[in-house]
Amino acid sequence: MAAFANTIASIYSDRRGWALGGLVSFRAVARGGDFTVWLAAPSAMQSFGEGCSPQWDCRSGRDIIINDERWQTGSPKWPGSLGDYRTMIVNHETGHWLGFDHALCPAAGAPAPIMMQQSKGVGACLPNPWPTASEREAARSMLRARL
Repeated sequence: MAAFANTIASIYSDRRGWALGGLVSFRAVARGGDFTVWLAAPSAMQSFGEGCSPQWDCRSGRDIIINDERWQTGSPKWPGSLGDYRTMIVNHETGHWLGFDHALCPAAGAPAPIMMQQSKGVGACLPNPWPTASEREAARSMLRARL
């Protein structure tokens, strides 16, 4: 479990992610917090909510649920490394928590938006484990509007 927590912390602290140059701070807390990242067995996924399935990762309310089978093996449709897959699913589900819906491939050869369902394939896009510049800017604008 420590390796999982360390990987999550590393993803959240990376400048390419949702921290938005320090506008957002992700840190582990003993209890409470704005959301919880779970590592769950496929058989437990549906217990988190109607939108969660034994096959994929999901976000339900304040919970980001990572499917342990996908964490261990990735997805057969993902053309990159397992490490990049893990980064992508954490960033994708966190994007849902931030309020983003799914996105489509914008153009052949472009990096896939993080909100594209890359676990199911990248189509003509390139696999991408990080939010794109436009996704980060949209998050920045959305968060500033809330302040």
